[in-house]
Amino acid sequence: MFERDIFHHYQLVCEDRRSESGYRTFTCKGDQYIVIPQQQMTYEKLQEMIFISDLLQQRGESNLPVLHPTITNMPSAYVDGESVIIFKKSHKKEEQRNVSLGMELAEFHKRGKGLEQYYPVQQVAYGQWPLLWMNRVDEMHNTYAEVSARKQKNDFDHLFITTFPYYEGLAENAIQYITDYQLERGPKGIGSAAICYDRFSERSWLRSSSGFIKLPVGWVIDSPMRDMAECIREKIYQPQFRSDEVLNLIDDYEKVKPLSKGAWRLLYGRLLFPSQYFDTVEGHYKNERDIGKELYVRRFTDLISYERQNEYFLKSFFRSIGLPVRELNIPMVDWLVPMI
Repeated sequence: MFERDIFHHYQLVCEDRRSESGYRTFTCKGDQYIVIPQQQMTYEKLQEMIFISDLLQQRGESNLPVLHPTITNMPSAYVDGESVIIFKKSHKKEEQRNVSLGMELAEFHKRGKGLEQYYPVQQVAYGQWPLLWMNRVDEMHNTYAEVSARKQKNDFDHLFITTFPYYEGLAENAIQYITDYQLERGPKGIGSAAICYDRFSERSWLRSSSGFIKLPVGWVIDSPMRDMAECIREKIYQPQFRSDEVLNLIDDYEKVKPLSKGAWRLLYGRLLFPSQYFDTVEGHYKNERDIGKELYVRRFTDLISYERQNEYFLKSFFRSIGLPVRELNIPMVDWLVPMI
């Protein structure tokens, strides 16, 4: 079915099918193609993606795959029963580079700085974290009330009712932390914005001999600390979490783009907000089908089991990286100040 649909819509013969970072890939006549679920990406979003990709390439970004249209010049097609878009990996020959994720991410942010000045990007979260977070908390508080009132509750419902007050408090800490910072900055703003990802992780890019293939999906205009925080968060919620991996990521990033005092505060504030918790709960209650419900329960259980690990990291974050918070006047959340 997959091979037949690809040939029907693109006249490409699939060879060497693989799965990389959760995406299906294949080769045809020596070129590599990456298949991405469209996930309701509108025509306007596709045009925006193409424009941003062109600007990034003009600024020296060489590892962006290009959109490969169908034989009828459409941006997407149905393959295996779902709407997909296909990207073709750049065929330019690049020197082999053994660059770290942190350094490459910093370079990407430098190239993606100020692009919103040239194009009215649809998804902009820059400077709006407190408002966006407050809306999510309000919506989840309504869900909490609805679920609490149910006479019959499943395993996920019980976990949600038990844990929400803690995560609501953590979210409110994050909102207050970033709000205080924005009030202090005043008209100066909150640093520069850049092209970021909605939820950046190591799987957002594919490794290649020339560095990373940067998939142009899920882009948003925001503070670069969004990507750093989400990448760090993914490492924290792992069974074999090692703090040195976080330190190496930050060190490598700073080799290219040193963090300012404001950037440290934005990074910590973003880490305070429990985005994984909200993503998991929202995803569960928006999923009306029974298929996949058990997956959300397992994911939710795992998430909660790592919370002590996350809390310890938040308490030890500044101390572990050796940042002099008092000298830099970086505030701490009272209940997360480590005991000495």
